[in-house]
Amino acid sequence: MADYAWKKGYPYKVSAQVAGEMCRQLEENGGLTAKRLVDANRQKDAPLHNAFEWNNREAAERWREQQARVMIASLITLDISAEVKEPVRAFFNISYTNPEYESLDVIVQSEDKHAALLNRALNELKAFQLKYRVLSELSPVFKAINDVEVA
Repeated sequence: MADYAWKKGYPYKVSAQVAGEMCRQLEENGGLTAKRLVDANRQKDAPLHNAFEWNNREAAERWREQQARVMIASLITLDISAEVKEPVRAFFNISYTNPEYESLDVIVQSEDKHAALLNRALNELKAFQLKYRVLSELSPVFKAINDVEVA
């Protein structure tokens, strides 16, 4: 049996071990999908029931906010200062605690914000490395990530 834990920054109201075991069970019995996980926890006495928002009005509002986050993260702009006009992401959330997004133009004008964006990028690279570390074909990529961390 595997040991499960939540990734940093994911404060779910349920045990990661219970969630992991339930996901494994669904995987083994018909496949793991988000819909099957929700359906398996609709009953009030289900192990992960309290991890979901069951008030439809509240859930709908949260879903719209998630759609807005995806919309903001999907906006790109062309770097007009570059010789080759490459699209870049237009807005970033540089804080794990503040849900506010800022344009790249604003971020690069502040040393602190620039450092925060770089830190966020490195954390995402570390998460990528952790997620795919079993793929030996990516070892040159992982070495490059580690080289940037040291610099």
